Amino acid sequence: MWWQQFKKELMSHRGESLLVVGALVIWTVFLLTRIGVWRPDVITGAYWAPMGFLPLWVLWTSMQLYRQEWRENTSYLMLSLPARAWVITSAKLAVIAASLVVFTLLIALGGWIVASRTGILALVTQTPEFAALPKEWLVKTALTGYGVLLASLITLGFVVQFAYVFSRLFARFQGLLMLWTSILVSWLLSRVADLGSVILGWLPDIHVQSVNIALGIAQFDLVRIESGPIVAVALALVGLYTLLNAIIERAVEV
Repeated sequence: MWWQQFKKELMSHRGESLLVVGALVIWTVFLLTRIGVWRPDVITGAYWAPMGFLPLWVLWTSMQLYRQEWRENTSYLMLSLPARAWVITSAKLAVIAASLVVFTLLIALGGWIVASRTGILALVTQTPEFAALPKEWLVKTALTGYGVLLASLITLGFVVQFAYVFSRLFARFQGLLMLWTSILVSWLLSRVADLGSVILGWLPDIHVQSVNIALGIAQFDLVRIESGPIVAVALALVGLYTLLNAIIERAVEV
């Protein structure tokens, strides 16, 4: 059941996904034609300039995934089969996550091609500072940053989805209620993080290596990150996800 729901969500938004992928490819190809016409740093900077669309895409698509359910009454059909609400909600989150992975990998690939063709990549990698950086540290840091980016964007999408479903509990001012709920949930999560720092302060800290280059030698320092706020926010998100499923199954008239 879950896999069928996931494929259904993917197929219903394939046009939007193909549009985004097409735009990325066209933008990359266009900038490659500017090599020799524009300065290399201008081309590289221009490539990354519009990439801030990802959070906007997450906001829009997270809402559209549920708007389509109400527009086509497919939520009612799914729940009457019966299908548990978690099947619907988790499939929609999985679509957001899978799309983000594809988009970010395409963006990274395009960035590598542009930087390589313009010569910027060679200039960076040939600097003494870059040569002094341990490759293992570079890979680990890049993967960690990538994971944090994905987790942040998926959390943003979930908050929007929760706010949209909650707004369906009311007959009027749904757009305003969705905006208010998104802001309130974001504020509550920040307060939960502060509370987690106090209550869960006994949890072991997360240590991340930072590096400084001095005289061509890499020097590492350990940066301490409290795990309490992270665990508290994760538990709060699990609670909100449980509430979302309960709203869809029992409270919202689909």
